[in-house]
Amino acid sequence: MNWAASASASTPSVSWKRNCGPLCRRRSAEPTAPAGRTDYVCPFAILPRRGGVFMDKRRLSAILLLAGALTVLVGCKPTAPTNVVINPIVTDEDSTLPPFFREVEDSGIDFTYHNGEEAGHMAIIESLGGGVALIDYDGDGLLDVFVTGGGGYEGADKKTMVGRPCKLYRNLGGFKFKDVTKEVGLEDFPWFYTHGAAVADYDRDGWPDLLVTGWGRVALFHNEPVDKNDPSKGRKFVDVTDKAGLTGVAWSTSAAWADFDGDGYPDLYIDQYVNWSFDNNPVCDYGGKTADGKVIRDVCPPKKFSGLRHKMFANKGDGTFRDVTDEAGLVPGGPEASKGLGVIALDVNGDGKPDVYVCNDTVDNFLYVNHCTPGHFKFTEEGVKTGTARDDHGAANGSMGVDAGDYDGCGRPSLWVTNYEDEQHALYHNDCKPGVVSFFHRTAASGIGAIGQKFVAWGTAFLDVDHHGWEDLFIADGHAIRSPTKPGSSRRQKPVLLRNLGNGKFKNISARGGPYFEKEHLSRGVGFGDLDNDGRTDMIISQINDPVAVLRNEAPVEGTHWLGVELVGKDHADIVGAKVSMEADGRTQSRFAKGGGSYASSGDRRLVFGLGTADKVVKVTVTWPNLEEQTFNGDVLPVDGYYRLIQGKKEPEKPWAK
Repeated sequence: MNWAASASASTPSVSWKRNCGPLCRRRSAEPTAPAGRTDYVCPFAILPRRGGVFMDKRRLSAILLLAGALTVLVGCKPTAPTNVVINPIVTDEDSTLPPFFREVEDSGIDFTYHNGEEAGHMAIIESLGGGVALIDYDGDGLLDVFVTGGGGYEGADKKTMVGRPCKLYRNLGGFKFKDVTKEVGLEDFPWFYTHGAAVADYDRDGWPDLLVTGWGRVALFHNEPVDKNDPSKGRKFVDVTDKAGLTGVAWSTSAAWADFDGDGYPDLYIDQYVNWSFDNNPVCDYGGKTADGKVIRDVCPPKKFSGLRHKMFANKGDGTFRDVTDEAGLVPGGPEASKGLGVIALDVNGDGKPDVYVCNDTVDNFLYVNHCTPGHFKFTEEGVKTGTARDDHGAANGSMGVDAGDYDGCGRPSLWVTNYEDEQHALYHNDCKPGVVSFFHRTAASGIGAIGQKFVAWGTAFLDVDHHGWEDLFIADGHAIRSPTKPGSSRRQKPVLLRNLGNGKFKNISARGGPYFEKEHLSRGVGFGDLDNDGRTDMIISQINDPVAVLRNEAPVEGTHWLGVELVGKDHADIVGAKVSMEADGRTQSRFAKGGGSYASSGDRRLVFGLGTADKVVKVTVTWPNLEEQTFNGDVLPVDGYYRLIQGKKEPEKPWAK
């Protein structure tokens, strides 16, 4: 039984012309087509799922074959055909070059996420794993590391759910960390079974706060001074969950902070998963058998459960929140809805308002387009309409991880989604125009499809590994079930590193990743950020029942340069939804302020631009969430450093420790 495919129930038949026709485009005769023939090409991600009726089978088969061979879905306007070259996995020459990452084994982060599987329940909660939050909680200019702990079971029947402690590690510099969980007040917290973490300054006091997700509740921790009269005594985290009104959450996975209604205060979107419990823990298998012929029980797929409705909370600006799930128009849960795992908030259509993209497990993904005004919450769910709900064959996937980036230099954020075994990961190219939100599935055209479909992928991100000027991709992998039965599949899996070639295509360069990439892991959430402030993105990887992996980016960057920016909103207003454009060496790169992303994790909010060999920036333009633009001349932004760009201030500032 396939985890994802098993949940792909048919949807009611719809007219191809009504649903697809308006977004199809006419394509003139091409070199591969008979002379004089005219075809119509459609973004197949918007087609209904298997069981829907699109057109006659002969014509559908022909178009799908042509799309698979040429993958010419490049936008909404006529373009020249693209010759797609499937990139090789990696060459021997590539593997002899210096590795990009080194696993740091003496960092001081000696922690393991536990899922409780030793109890033998084969519960679906055990498959989700945990995440990482990178948070400079003490304001010393170095990113600290928070990791969730997971949980287990107690009692005579091992069915009393208990949490395992989460940990906070202070960054001492030089990739040395110290466990400060006790001194910040988190050691004695009654932990629940935890999954994810999300960071934001929810009260705009200038200090990052922390949200933790999991089974039965969430927890919000306010970042406060130990002694208001003596800053030297450090910081602490105080549980304010009940006071803030963040209640009524059943089973949360990932979360994203963003100021959705434009009042300056970050609001909160929370993914919820399914209605599993010990009263609803069916027995499942995938056809595997032991040596003596006994069926092997395994974790049930999501199709066995109903999805829970996700939650949205509006920040009232006084330290409290109100539930606006109904007002915002979030999709109800059900057997064929929700089942959320990953989430990201950013402005996808350039209107200055952060939208929300949600990865759902085996059901349609969501794209909530923002129509909010201050104090009023309204979204329209447009995943199917915009081509981001399904794959290029019109099927919903088992989606987990997510990020967004301008991978091809078009100036708009494309969406990147990691999926389940037997499914391609999804690269949705952003083809939005004024008044039109539209994406096209570009996995095959980008060469990413060459990595195959044997992976179950989770934490992920766009990152410029070595300052070459294009954002590459990292993917953390690990199966969701205990005993995979697919040929070539295994529970532990190797991570993947993809090089952006700068022409809209990617190449698998995992062999250059380093020794960590040569081993198989059971990875889940990943925190991406510059832990030593050298401009290179490092990684903290949460792994089920294995120690957290600390990967230091040691990519050779001699002769290259970079520029990093930290955005600060006016009076510490939330900046998710902002866009930064950097011009250097005759081209413009774009980065986007995002909430959420990866899987169940929260990364570095600073934006880094690799400059290649360019040693000077022409200018940097910030488009703030209110669409106000600010331009900073490159003369005040020397390369190879970070700068704080403050809304309304004409000159950049160098980062400073609080």
